[in-house]
Amino acid sequence: MVFYMVTFTYPPNKVKEVGQTFLSKRDVKLPNYIKPSGVYIVMDKDIKSYVIYEVEDNRSHEGFIAIVNRFTEYFDIEGSKFKIEHLLTTNEALGLIGLD
Repeated sequence: MVFYMVTFTYPPNKVKEVGQTFLSKRDVKLPNYIKPSGVYIVMDKDIKSYVIYEVEDNRSHEGFIAIVNRFTEYFDIEGSKFKIEHLLTTNEALGLIGLD
């Protein structure tokens, strides 16, 4: 499996717009080779949400594109932004330094 983490931030005064956009798209399903494994919210100066997605290895590029497309729905909301990071498991990271 390949893991991607999306960090999505937006100003507190845009909560309703974000919520409305989310609700309007909640019936749009991700492909079956992508599984969200958690959604977490942090309330700070901005609202920050973290979503971790598991994607089948052989579909990692397609999965990345599908995840990006999911978050482009929020582009029109002023002050919102997202970042996608490819996560490594501990074993994968240890392998990079020869400790596998």
